[in-house]
Amino acid sequence: MGNKFSDNNTGRSTLTSRRRLYADLPLAFNIHPNTQDLTVLSDIDAVKQSVKNLVLTNFTERPFQPRIGGNITALLFEPADHFTEIVIKDEIISVLEEHEPRVNGIFVEVIDESDTNSYRVSIQFNVIFSDQREETNFYLERTR
Repeated sequence: MGNKFSDNNTGRSTLTSRRRLYADLPLAFNIHPNTQDLTVLSDIDAVKQSVKNLVLTNFTERPFQPRIGGNITALLFEPADHFTEIVIKDEIISVLEEHEPRVNGIFVEVIDESDTNSYRVSIQFNVIFSDQREETNFYLERTR
């Protein structure tokens, strides 16, 4: 976390730390091998996890926040065609624009992979504090 640098005037080393803008716990609850504490996702990784979680969350799944998320998994039981791809894409964009203020410039690609009964989803976005374009990819699959 910290960076050491030498002060040229005094020759002493000074420890500085980088400030995190966003931090979150990973859903896997991984343990750090050295500190034996939970690892922390920060900045862009935290935003990427949030984007994916919002897409995969159905309405009423979050206690006291029933309108957070989208009903995208319900669309997985619709006929696998171009129209369903468009509706999934529109739902993803809608849920991110409504519930994730840290991203903008959202571009979503949904590809039907009927042979594996899934959709491949690619979401590209800008994080408001970063100049880089970020991307997260995952599959939407029926679980029943």
